[in-house]
Amino acid sequence: MVARVLNEVKKGFLKNKSLKNKNFQRIVLGFAVFIILTGILAFDFVPEMVDIEAGKPSSETINASRAIEFIDAEKTEEQKEAVAASVEEIYKRDVTAVTRVQEKVRSFFQQVENTRVIQLPSENNKEDKSAGEKALLEAQLSALKEKAGYAISEKTLLSCLTISDDEIQNLEQKTISIVTQVMSGNIMEEYLADKKKELGRMVATLTLPTSQIEAVTEIGGAFIEPNYYYDAEQTQKLKDEAIAEVNPYMIKKVAGETIVREGEIVTDEQIKILAELGLLRKGIEVNKIIGMILLILGIIFFLVIYIYRFQKEIYDNVLFLLLLGILLVSVTLIAKAITPFFPSYLIPIAAVAMLTGILLNSRIGIVMVLASSIVTSQIVGNNLQYLTVSVLGGLFAIYLVSNITHRGDLTRAGIWLSLALMYLCFAVGLTLDANIFDALRSMGWGLASGISSAILTIGALPFLESGFHITTDIKILELANSSQPLLRELMINAPGTYNHSVMVGNLAEAAAEEIGANPLLARVSSYYHDIGKLKRPFFFVENQVGGENPHDKTNPNLSYLIINAHVKDGVEMAKKHRLPKEIVEIIEQHHGTGLVAYFYHRAKKERGEHEVLESQFRYMGEKPTTKEAAIIMLADSIEAAARTISKLSPIRLEQRTKKIIQDKLDDGQLDKSNLTLGDLGRISKAFTQALTSIYHSRIEYPDLKVISSSKGTLAHGNFNKQ
Repeated sequence: MVARVLNEVKKGFLKNKSLKNKNFQRIVLGFAVFIILTGILAFDFVPEMVDIEAGKPSSETINASRAIEFIDAEKTEEQKEAVAASVEEIYKRDVTAVTRVQEKVRSFFQQVENTRVIQLPSENNKEDKSAGEKALLEAQLSALKEKAGYAISEKTLLSCLTISDDEIQNLEQKTISIVTQVMSGNIMEEYLADKKKELGRMVATLTLPTSQIEAVTEIGGAFIEPNYYYDAEQTQKLKDEAIAEVNPYMIKKVAGETIVREGEIVTDEQIKILAELGLLRKGIEVNKIIGMILLILGIIFFLVIYIYRFQKEIYDNVLFLLLLGILLVSVTLIAKAITPFFPSYLIPIAAVAMLTGILLNSRIGIVMVLASSIVTSQIVGNNLQYLTVSVLGGLFAIYLVSNITHRGDLTRAGIWLSLALMYLCFAVGLTLDANIFDALRSMGWGLASGISSAILTIGALPFLESGFHITTDIKILELANSSQPLLRELMINAPGTYNHSVMVGNLAEAAAEEIGANPLLARVSSYYHDIGKLKRPFFFVENQVGGENPHDKTNPNLSYLIINAHVKDGVEMAKKHRLPKEIVEIIEQHHGTGLVAYFYHRAKKERGEHEVLESQFRYMGEKPTTKEAAIIMLADSIEAAARTISKLSPIRLEQRTKKIIQDKLDDGQLDKSNLTLGDLGRISKAFTQALTSIYHSRIEYPDLKVISSSKGTLAHGNFNKQ
């Protein structure tokens, strides 16, 4: 019952025309890739809630659900403050301060001298002075106060006005000497009061009258000033430079790493890690999920735009798009699976690069490396170290497989890739971690990554080739081996056809190289283009080796059917032996709808000119749809025709080649091949050069008698009796 329902659903699915629409298939594929990638990446942002608090024992052991790397802003700020505090403050000495103070002292005493106009009696005789002298002294004192402009007491000013000239000069010298001594050291603003006290103690040691000692102390104290200043600007500059060198305090955790163990006292840092993982939040991290969705949409959008604009052949083939989607999803799943247990270096981005480069082409391989690296970097916490290694390693992997032709070359590519990844892991590790031991450890993972990527590529390649019907150069080259069953059978049972096929292969390869087609596909397809003749090898004259031609006793119509059947038989044999579809198509198209001319003309001769239709004697294949198929059609006819030229010369070979190409062109056989007239000219030249090289020994001896038997050749590579 269930099987019947499933069959009905399947029938309905196949009948739905919309499902066969390529645009619909592309939309479904893109949507499926988007949903899968979003599910894989957004799963980490749906947290498992835990009951935990700093300073208390943890009730369970908690491991990181994903790789994270973030800056602890609080710790970073603490480090900056500590570094700033450790910077020594900068002070600047004012070397002009002593000179300036000395000048101020001299200026003061000059003011005193300018004010003293008369010699006054000593201080001991003041009470004997007349009222006029007192008035004059008061006037001088008032004038000195106004001129000096310094905060010096009247007592000191009077002392300076009333002492003798020698005493005033001595007072000036003593004051300057004491001030100079005091200011020989560093005087900061906050220590100025202490320096004034020091000055007083130094003045007290002088042998002067008490009034003069007080005067020197007050005058010197009034004029000394700081000569050592705090340079706030320079100090701040040094602090800023020191702070700039502080690296952010990074916290890194790989998926699966233990954050806190059961019973362990929880620290503030562990709380920050759990918060970064989203385990302390009370809801889903909506912002991050939205960001992830937008990122994946952007990656898919730009992939589609690039493929549509620059990789039209891939865009038109939904199977190729499916392959790219599977590779992108697969590497993301692998990254999700291995990162809890192994370093991110083991994510096989290089394998994606090699598979894409071999199966499709290097340009789409580069884009896939970038896309898969960005997607998987979300799993490892946007780790710059991983992203650098994965992108550069992937690009180098594409280079290694860009011209690969043997499966054994993949082993060598794996060795070189391993060395490159070791180098990258070490270099990037030193740059980001500055820890040589971690960098050396990373080298080992780089080696493992290169080896595992090569093994994965070698193992997956045959399945992807078969599953997606992709013919790689590796597969084509394997088919060129003479030990292949079909070629071996052709060599044994139809040696003439085998030799003819090899010659056609040489011509086709030369022409394909000349016009930029695939020379390897052209040569190998030529080896198989006539395998249908194995059904009845002796009906083809190249295999008769001088024996009787069975067509002599066969009706022209039957002979035509036998000759025509080798195309259909060849297609069936190719499919049975699972030859690539490109070779199958070339077998089917290598005669196109061309005329089997010999039996057509023989039928007209036997039955009458108007009794035979040309359409009854044409091949029932398809016209060549690729450059390689068209080249093989031309090479097949030209190689056969070259055997019939009795007196070979380069000119005759060139003329025959051009005529056959023109006949095919006039017959419409090249209409679907995308060959231009320029291509045909280059093909003709390549054929002529190759044939001249092959038959050069015969060309060098023009007198050689070429015995022509009753057996000749027709176009299309079928030798029949003339």
